[in-house]
Amino acid sequence: MSCLIAIGASTALAACSSSGGPTSGEAGAHMSKDAMWLLDSMQKSLKAPERYTVTDDGSTDRKCGSGKQKRTFAAHMKVPASPNAHNALVLDSGDASGLLGARGYKLDTGAGQVRKSDNKYVEAMTNEKAHTHITVTLMAHGAPTLDYVLMGTTDCL
Repeated sequence: MSCLIAIGASTALAACSSSGGPTSGEAGAHMSKDAMWLLDSMQKSLKAPERYTVTDDGSTDRKCGSGKQKRTFAAHMKVPASPNAHNALVLDSGDASGLLGARGYKLDTGAGQVRKSDNKYVEAMTNEKAHTHITVTLMAHGAPTLDYVLMGTTDCL
């Protein structure tokens, strides 16, 4: 921890910053930037006909206990599927973790499997240094499009 101490005529003020990591605001901004970059990349890669919709931009602190805060992010878009939705899920899988790997994210163990029972593919990724988590879910509902859902959260900071 580093502190700056300013001494005035009769008052001493101390402003301290923790070197233990980012604030919820800093982590939230990092998460939002990464999420928007991924959405832009996936929109182009998956040839989505419409722009994604952001429903939570990660700019609001949410209480998470012990006086700590976290930020969240949420967005979705529709993307075209091949004639076989399950094959589309398999082909599209891995793109998000591959792209975010260059930005410091690692695929969470056990995540990232296509489940035939519900035609869903989930990739959960974590950036430990930035204290951020991004999960991408592709879902097929028997239609010629897939639902692409991105959820993000920061650690409680």
